[in-house]
Amino acid sequence: MEPAASPWWQRWWRRSPAAPPVAPALATPAELRFGPYRATGVLGHGASGPVYLAQLDGPPSGAPQVAIKALALDPSLAQAEQASQRQRFLRQAEVLRSLSHPDIIAVLDAGERGGEPWLAMELAPGTDLSRYTRKQRLLPEALVLRIAARVARALAHAHEHGVVHRDLKPANVRIDLGSDRLKLVDFGVARVQDAEVTRTGVTLGTPAYMAPEQLTGEPADARTDTYALGVMLYELLTGRLPFPATNLGELLRAVASGEPAPLRHWQAHLPVGLETLIGQILQRAPGLRPQNLPALAAELERWATLLQQTPRA
Repeated sequence: MEPAASPWWQRWWRRSPAAPPVAPALATPAELRFGPYRATGVLGHGASGPVYLAQLDGPPSGAPQVAIKALALDPSLAQAEQASQRQRFLRQAEVLRSLSHPDIIAVLDAGERGGEPWLAMELAPGTDLSRYTRKQRLLPEALVLRIAARVARALAHAHEHGVVHRDLKPANVRIDLGSDRLKLVDFGVARVQDAEVTRTGVTLGTPAYMAPEQLTGEPADARTDTYALGVMLYELLTGRLPFPATNLGELLRAVASGEPAPLRHWQAHLPVGLETLIGQILQRAPGLRPQNLPALAAELERWATLLQQTPRA
């Protein structure tokens, strides 16, 4: 018998396939150093450049491992543009270091190596949520809602500090269900909300998760993150995107002129009220979406409790 204190979702998780650990580091061609950190391998490649596994110099037995994200500057750019990219990267790294939330990846340090900036982050746990967007691997609906509630609160914390993520999607939420650890990661295209860095006509992020106003190049704000949360919720509950498209033009037309299929078209057993809530999050007009993320998180948790308590017909 499971201990009484064991959460219901952990009991479910122990019966499911084990989550893969953090991706093993690939060998680096040569030793690299980033300030006080020594690279020991390559974890992968992000949109801005390589991500290294590294540790603080010192006795290996006591040196914690970190992830180093390096900005690979395009040598074809003019020096002024390279300098602008470098300054934005370092400025955003400094702002992200001010965020302190258990469900946001911690930025520990930042600096430059050979004129190219880098930042050091804590290692993210488990696997990312894109694993659970496939129809054969969907998580229990109550668990999806509780995960979304945690992400909503993490976004609220970032917004309170003037930071908009701008690229929220399942691949940027890492989770280890066995240890109940969740981390919102990759603020690589995040913007600080001030006149110096917010521009119109700039489209960054992953189009399928971008709000209509973001797709047309308008300035992103907290409400664009809310929309992305709605897309992620819809996909995690149904295994489908609300606006499936094969190219950006098709996506723009679908978002501008259509409505996503109602949630219950795919999952008829889900409550009408939950369908209505997710429809509100996916409203085309930013002002019609929920404006208070902590309140939205509480509402998602309320629905999670109801689903957990209501046997599926």
